[in-house]
Amino acid sequence: MIFKSTVSKLNKYIYVGVIVFLLLLTIPTFFEDSIEPFLALFSIHFLVIVFLIWIYKTTFYKIENTILFWKSGPFYGKIEITKINKIEYHSGKIVPTIWKPALSHNGLIITYNKYDDIYISPEKQDKFIATLQALNPNITIKNTPYVE
Repeated sequence: MIFKSTVSKLNKYIYVGVIVFLLLLTIPTFFEDSIEPFLALFSIHFLVIVFLIWIYKTTFYKIENTILFWKSGPFYGKIEITKINKIEYHSGKIVPTIWKPALSHNGLIITYNKYDDIYISPEKQDKFIATLQALNPNITIKNTPYVE
């Protein structure tokens, strides 16, 4: 079962803003005497824009058998569902985890193994949690879901 990442409005604005900003920064080099500055800057900005779009389009979570797979652009990983201890609802711009393959400020912090955690933001959080709990009934849920 595949769950896409929720995308917050703020993140949409940030992504569009960064892309427009990079494109606007490239325009002045177009009017230089030589084409090299334009090509160099455009190449760098193009790669950054492609990277951002890649992350935006490919952030998802997949539950297959007893494994939770996550992917966000070039970053990916897997978690054994039987090793998940706790799921905590989280809302806010500052997330106390290292791995954050999410596109929203409202998501879930999943604690697994002994000290590992990851922040994700599946679209259908209730269905996502129910699927995980069906595979591992020992998962504890903390806090309450964020309601828009």
